[in-house]
Amino acid sequence: MPEFTILTAITFAVVGLVVLNALSYYTQRIKIFAPIIWVLLIGFAYGALAKFTSFGCPELPLDPEVVLYAFVPLLIFASTQKICLGHLRQVLVPASLAATIGILISMAIFALPLYFFFSFSLLPALLLGVILSATDPLAVGALLSGNDDVPESQKLLIEGESIINDGFVVTVSGILALLLFDADHFSLVHSGLDFIKHIFGALALGIAIGRGGRWLLDRWHEEHFTLTVNMTLSIAYGAFALGEILHLSGILAVFGAALAYGYKPKPDDHNRHIHGHVWEYLEYLSNAALFFLLGASFFVYFTPNSFSFALFLGVLFFLLIPRLLSLVILRPFLKIDGQPIGKREVWLMNFAGARGAVSIALILLLPDSFALKETFLSIAFVMIFLSLIIYPLLLGRVLKTPA
Repeated sequence: MPEFTILTAITFAVVGLVVLNALSYYTQRIKIFAPIIWVLLIGFAYGALAKFTSFGCPELPLDPEVVLYAFVPLLIFASTQKICLGHLRQVLVPASLAATIGILISMAIFALPLYFFFSFSLLPALLLGVILSATDPLAVGALLSGNDDVPESQKLLIEGESIINDGFVVTVSGILALLLFDADHFSLVHSGLDFIKHIFGALALGIAIGRGGRWLLDRWHEEHFTLTVNMTLSIAYGAFALGEILHLSGILAVFGAALAYGYKPKPDDHNRHIHGHVWEYLEYLSNAALFFLLGASFFVYFTPNSFSFALFLGVLFFLLIPRLLSLVILRPFLKIDGQPIGKREVWLMNFAGARGAVSIALILLLPDSFALKETFLSIAFVMIFLSLIIYPLLLGRVLKTPA
């Protein structure tokens, strides 16, 4: 690698770490946004400098493979390994309903205006609808991290649903993309079997890898944090990579692996404390890098010519209505401890449902020959930015209302 590139990377890292410390200090005093949102906005400002000035700042496009293979396994495992399986069982059914049936309802509501008012064909409208109906577990985890105002059961429901619906969306979007770009090779029976294999096969694979990693550590009698961190990183990336190689959902494989590895807190275990702190720091740095890249890549992919004022109004509709309606329709079936969730919980789930980089990655993976790819990216970037900036403010208002 050329020396300039190395020095540029080091400069970015040094400045970035100092900026993160400054953000931590000032955002505790000016509580408008969480620090991670400021990172997004700083990335946006950097992207504008790179695009519209002659300062020599290199453009930083968001590489979909970097998002899926570098960030997703680490961040999914980091959030899931904090979940106690016993507690997750209480919200697994409502989380799964919201992550599957809820996504399909939201996809349909999303696609209708695109089809009737913006002259999209049905399949592209459904494809964009499903991609942008998914809440991004990376964004959701970053927004909920350290937020003690959200009840633990509700946080589990939101985070669990977000991880499951991402795996579901990757599968459904793959089927729709096959119908759109390679319909001659589409088989309803084959795709249905692939769908089942994609989800349940991924979970089974993840469980096997997670339990295997736990068994090895127990057999070797190793609990030192360096070895447990080594093993858990191997589990996270190994589960994702093997899942993708076998054409399964890498996201759900990591989810299953993290749950199977086990949440066993020991208050007096020094090594377990250090293990948790190392993973917390990895999660912190990864989220910061991802949100900066997301902001910096806005002007790389956003094309004003493909975006009209009418489409902006449509994005506001997409942001506020489809997910909310799907939650309202499913509300009688979304139960915690046998009781349907209340109106406050519906609003909470809605405004905690931020979108993020995974949606961008899925669109970037579409063929370059696809005529609507630029339009998809522009809609996605505007919707993601609005959800990450507006939703936390609305979430704060919901949390201030009486339960």
